[in-house]
Amino acid sequence: MGHARGAMPPLVSPKNLEMKKSLIAWGATALIGSLGSLGVVGLAHAQAATQLKESSDGIGHILLVPYYTVQDGNATLLNIVNTDKTNGKAVKIRFRGAANADDVFSFTVYLSPNDVWAAEVSQNPATGLARLYTPDDSCAPPAAINRDFNPIRVNHVANETREGYIEIQTMADVVPGTDVFTAINHVDGRLPAPCTGNVPVPLVLRNLMTEAGVASAGFGAPTTGLFANWSIFNVADATSWSGNATALVAVDDNGTAAAGKMVLHPQYSGLPSAKISDLTTDPLMLSGVQTAQLLDFPDLSTPYVSGVTPAQQVAMLSAALAKSSVRNEYFTDNAVAASTDWVFTLPTRRYSVTMDYVADVRAFAPRAADYFTSANSSIWSVDGIRRICLSGTDKDFWSRSSQQWIDPGLGIEPRSNSFHLCGAVSVWSINAGDTQDNSALSASIIRTNYELDAADGWGELRTPGIGNLGLPVLGAAFAKATSTNIGGGVSGNFGIAWEHRYTRPSGVVH
Repeated sequence: MGHARGAMPPLVSPKNLEMKKSLIAWGATALIGSLGSLGVVGLAHAQAATQLKESSDGIGHILLVPYYTVQDGNATLLNIVNTDKTNGKAVKIRFRGAANADDVFSFTVYLSPNDVWAAEVSQNPATGLARLYTPDDSCAPPAAINRDFNPIRVNHVANETREGYIEIQTMADVVPGTDVFTAINHVDGRLPAPCTGNVPVPLVLRNLMTEAGVASAGFGAPTTGLFANWSIFNVADATSWSGNATALVAVDDNGTAAAGKMVLHPQYSGLPSAKISDLTTDPLMLSGVQTAQLLDFPDLSTPYVSGVTPAQQVAMLSAALAKSSVRNEYFTDNAVAASTDWVFTLPTRRYSVTMDYVADVRAFAPRAADYFTSANSSIWSVDGIRRICLSGTDKDFWSRSSQQWIDPGLGIEPRSNSFHLCGAVSVWSINAGDTQDNSALSASIIRTNYELDAADGWGELRTPGIGNLGLPVLGAAFAKATSTNIGGGVSGNFGIAWEHRYTRPSGVVH
């Protein structure tokens, strides 16, 4: 979380600063409860949202980046674009760890209309922690960025910050004519007054340190307009992958993009005035194992549409993202030193079941649908560390010549196609030798290796879930190889990212 550590100088020398900026540019190619929710301000045609749906257009209110990594020389670039030409956006960005979806870093960025925010996440060699760096001048609270991630909620284990996924949420619209809009809006390419770094914060932004200041600032209910691109690159390997964030859009009963609830909270420590159970289903916050702070909100379970509880919102999000099967290719041809990792991210699992590190048990939240329960979750030892794993899924692989691979068993699980999907982000390495050998992504937190008879082909993960509801899952295949260019030209490494293809539970249309 962004408040825990002091600001640090960038991990780049002056001569490398321009290279970092160029890489970042290339990567672009509610207050509820006692305060209530604010009405729609300056949005004459926006209706109140009643549902959350996955957007096939990639633009929405909420964005999910399925994977970030800073392992073994990898770095991750993130670019967030506000396509709203009228309103600014107050945006919450939260990095969650791969093992248990713990919050390892969060902050707020205020985007002006037509704004782009770009940043790089890499590993701090001095601490081993993931660290965010950006030269971007979009408005963010001082010292909230350009710093190490916070490992407090992962028992100070640095590796737990180095892989995971990212939540991006529009908390409110910043409406023209308000003082906040003036403070964050770019004029002639520059902010009217700096608000990031070692500078005095404008008074209008200091007022946002309290709930009362937020409530009186004139924010509007959040409308759609965000999209994001991500890239993972490794300079030493000359390898990179890229893709786009999954977008969720708040819609009305007719399926038209609408206005969500204003869910902006101060990006500071302190207890919220609202009941925690009205703000989240996070099991550790509800039980008090983790003390909830203002800056913990909103999360994806904080009610964003009309007439829902946090548990109902989690069920709505899970249904929007639910898949019955996941399909993709793999590419491990030794002739070009190819390797492939499949990434599976469960972006709503944290809001149903998570690991209580203190009691060493599963902690469950109130829920309105059975996507993650005691029936399909259990605790397994993964590389000597206790993790929550899901059962009830199976898999099949075929070669490029349509020959099916028969699972020989891994010595961990029975000889069958059934297996356990562990962690909030699980990485499958295909034909990598074992989990001690490097894979395409050099993943190390939740990683399994599958040895197949064929070097190249495709596979399917079936995820019926409980009651054939499916499982809310995102991800992609990450392949890399070395081009030998037999014709005599230049050879080199290259990366390929293939987004997963899906089938949906019966009756679900996207």
